[in-house]
Amino acid sequence: MKKQYIYILIGIITVALIGLVVSQIYWIDNAVTLKEEGFKRSVRSALFSVSNKLDKIDATFRIKAHRQGQQLFNQRMNVLNNSIQDGIDSAATYEKDGVTYRDNEQQSEDGQEYQQSIESILQNGQVGFQMNVQGQVTFTGSAFPSGQQSLLNEMLEDLSRSTFRTMKERIDKNVLDSLIKLELLNRGIKAKFQYGVFDYDGKELIVDSVSNINKIRQSDFYTQLYPNDVVEIPHFLTIYFPYQKGYLLKTMWLMLSTSVLLLIIIVWAFTFTIQTIFKQKKLSEVKNDFISNMTHELKTPISTISLACEALFDKDMSSNQEIRNNYVGMISQENNRLGLLVESVLKSATWDKGDLKLKREEFDLHQVINRVADNILIQVESKSGSINRQLNAATSLIIGDQVHITNLINNLLDNANKYSPEVPEINIGTENYKEGMLLTVTDKGQGIKRENLNKIFEKFYRVPTGNVHNVKGFGLGLNYVKAIVEKHGGEISASSFYGKGSTFKIYIPFNHTETGNTKK
Repeated sequence: MKKQYIYILIGIITVALIGLVVSQIYWIDNAVTLKEEGFKRSVRSALFSVSNKLDKIDATFRIKAHRQGQQLFNQRMNVLNNSIQDGIDSAATYEKDGVTYRDNEQQSEDGQEYQQSIESILQNGQVGFQMNVQGQVTFTGSAFPSGQQSLLNEMLEDLSRSTFRTMKERIDKNVLDSLIKLELLNRGIKAKFQYGVFDYDGKELIVDSVSNINKIRQSDFYTQLYPNDVVEIPHFLTIYFPYQKGYLLKTMWLMLSTSVLLLIIIVWAFTFTIQTIFKQKKLSEVKNDFISNMTHELKTPISTISLACEALFDKDMSSNQEIRNNYVGMISQENNRLGLLVESVLKSATWDKGDLKLKREEFDLHQVINRVADNILIQVESKSGSINRQLNAATSLIIGDQVHITNLINNLLDNANKYSPEVPEINIGTENYKEGMLLTVTDKGQGIKRENLNKIFEKFYRVPTGNVHNVKGFGLGLNYVKAIVEKHGGEISASSFYGKGSTFKIYIPFNHTETGNTKK
């Protein structure tokens, strides 16, 4: 698939995914909004119900007080009926707790009936609240004696006190708390709440939490208490939910978690698909590069063998024993080269499957380094280069596969030489680290770009060489090095500055068993 088609496909999937995510977020936000609106309606309905029930409780109390007052009046009238001689028709006005009241007293001319009414007078002169009491008397007369008049006044005062109460006296905090909890539970609301009762000016009368008094006062959830009361100034019941958002999200956790999980799965699937596409494209490119490199590597020895065979078929050349031996040697050398190339490919499959077996033995790593460096030195000196050795490790005996360790060092030094287009300057050093040896190989070649550095240990990967076209290979060297290091229980890392050179650090323990145990 062409690169532009891949990018078009990614663009289409990305747009669709973004649209899906935006749509999902919109519906989640809409669901949360609907949940909040339903919550607000339920709370306001609960407050309205609480207000109605308080009003009914107060009305019940007034009825009971009126009946008790009527009984009290009848009882006290029996005490006065022997002293009153004439009928009564009088009115008196007084003020109590900021409210103006008017008492009207009337007695029939025959002295058998007595009636008194108590009225509240509004500022505009109209009558607000009115209560009537009446009784049967058996006296006649025009006035109460002074002692009986004071007794009647005391009776009327008791009656007024039992009927007209302040707001604090009318609201029982325990009853109010129970009513609020009950009404909220009836509507399925179990959120923690705080409440308060405030007058028209915002002055608190009852507060559930002093620390949040301002938040309670400013809450959007409120209702008027005793709305039909014309005597008292308006008072309001307010509820505040300190954890309202958290409570609403908690009630929606199943829907929200499902939506978030689906979004995560979709995004992960999209990311995995894109990564797979690029990975397959990369594998396709690696495969094509490998086939190209392998064809190039195999073509040279095959061509050489073909030319040598043609020369041997020539009678004139084959008759000369020296020339014949040269061509036979050439064929043998190129045949060995073909064998090594095929073997390197087969070995890569072996260590990739984990079937690589190590032949463990004790050997001196410094001796191996010196032997490999001496062999590579000929190629390095042909380019006027040098190899500097700083073998500072006090203990250099390790237990491992000497052949593979030799190939490992050979690959590192060979790469340092091949990727130094000018005069190679290679440094190789050792030191003891933890329970093993730290091997460092540094060159001052062309270096590796940052975007390529994390790919150099991948199979068949070859760093782009720019204008340098004489670097041959299958891209298996560093992949093989990494496999051998890990098989010995070690670690490998690489750092590089493009245009300045590269550094490879390899840690190899003194003795690493197959189970992963390291010994001194």
